[in-house]
Amino acid sequence: MKFLFSSLGKKIQVAITGILLSTFLVFHLINNLVLFTGADNFNQMVSFLESIKPIIRIMEFGLLVIILTHVINAIYLTVSNKKAAANRYAGSSETSSLNSRTMIISGTIILLFFIIHLRYIWYTYQAHLFGDNETYYDVLLRNEMGYLGHMPTAIFYIIAIIFIASHLKHGVQSALKTFGLAEDSRWKFLYVGAVVFWGLIPFAFIMIVVAIQIGIIS
Repeated sequence: MKFLFSSLGKKIQVAITGILLSTFLVFHLINNLVLFTGADNFNQMVSFLESIKPIIRIMEFGLLVIILTHVINAIYLTVSNKKAAANRYAGSSETSSLNSRTMIISGTIILLFFIIHLRYIWYTYQAHLFGDNETYYDVLLRNEMGYLGHMPTAIFYIIAIIFIASHLKHGVQSALKTFGLAEDSRWKFLYVGAVVFWGLIPFAFIMIVVAIQIGIIS
């Protein structure tokens, strides 16, 4: 148990929770890609998820625990690294603090993104705050603040997703190093393959937002 609260233990916790969050993103993307198949298919999918809500609630609670574990340990490590950097020579300290600032900024924007996403789309689904004859599909496409048919919201989503991609790239590289898998070793293919998580998945999410804005999904 003591190991979990050590610096290395916290790094491993951040790495494992990061992998779990990336896995969640894959399944979330698959659900969202159903939008391209039409309103009926998307509404049927969400209705099915509604029919197993107790299971979904357990999964959501697990996701919340994973997010909190990831964020709390990441903040702790960032603060610790900044303190350690102060005792190093100038060049190293500057590089370390730059990486730390980048992670903090991206983390803050991602947190704001989650708050907006939960406040509008997720809460509307949970509370069934639908208009007359409005469906789950229609809610996403609303031209209102917080929904993807609203251009300023869509632009913010795209910016946030780009930051998520940057966060994922740094996180994947850090996770691999935490597990002792050096980039200049036989494990290099993992660094190359990681582009699926920090590149292709965010790109696909952006394409969904763009498709809604230009009317491909309407």
